[in-house]
Amino acid sequence: MSTINSHIEQYIEGFDSEKKNILEKLLLIIRNVVPPETEETFSYQMPTFRYNGNLIHFAAFKNHIGLYPGPDAIQHFASELQTYKTSKGAIQIPLDKPLPQKLIESIVLYNVEKLRDKKAPRWDSYREQWVSAEEIMNQIIVQTPLKKEFKWGTDIYTFQGKNIVGWGGFKSFFSIWFYNGVFLEDKEKVLVSASEGKTKSLRQWRFTDVKKMDEKKILAYIQESIQTIIDGKILQPQKSKPVKPEGVLKLALQNDKVFQSSFESLTAGRKKEYIEYINEAKQETTKQKRLEKIIPLIMQGKGLHDQYKNK
Repeated sequence: MSTINSHIEQYIEGFDSEKKNILEKLLLIIRNVVPPETEETFSYQMPTFRYNGNLIHFAAFKNHIGLYPGPDAIQHFASELQTYKTSKGAIQIPLDKPLPQKLIESIVLYNVEKLRDKKAPRWDSYREQWVSAEEIMNQIIVQTPLKKEFKWGTDIYTFQGKNIVGWGGFKSFFSIWFYNGVFLEDKEKVLVSASEGKTKSLRQWRFTDVKKMDEKKILAYIQESIQTIIDGKILQPQKSKPVKPEGVLKLALQNDKVFQSSFESLTAGRKKEYIEYINEAKQETTKQKRLEKIIPLIMQGKGLHDQYKNK
């Protein structure tokens, strides 16, 4: 089993003796039934078990232990969970009740079977076909004063703490993205907005053939991007109309008062992020999956993008 046990143990050590004992028992229950290749990690600031996807998250709160096995598992074990407070993706086990060991084991094993034949997605699955493009960018970047930082699961190059440029290979193209691209002159007329109407300042330069990557031209775009920071060019945020929960998020809030209370305690900006995140999904199944993902974050008072900040 691939683990980062020290982090999980550190998480548990941060609680009082009562919660610590419960969490240690819970950790042992889960470890005893997951496959050997299961990864122990942290996701949404919680201990997480991954096996071709998320098997289960858990976290301790003031009056209960939260288990997050996903909506399918909760629906499947609905009759066994009648004595517990549940929502779409969460189970609350009161601190004054013993851990239901057999039920937890069954839930975890149910998810194991569901995920057993699922291939885990790889964000870098197309990297090999763009090795030459990566090499070109690495040769260009050493000619700049940019600092490499790791953000959002990839390398980003910054100047004076501001994001300048990043790149990555995809199935049909290799993309260089300029975070202040809206201010670039774009002499070559190559920059595009990935999401028209939503992407404000970021612009992309896409290549379908590495032979068309002109080092001098790319370097010129990067240098112009650096100059926009020196000149203090920043896209000022525009005030937007307030948005309200709707659809699956609204229903989940109505059906779970604890979840609703956690949501209402968030800042207006964080509420908006979650609402837009759900609304952007076109399919109801995608909306449900996104709801499952954000419930643990909201229950902890976290923002959608907090895990990427200050790293």
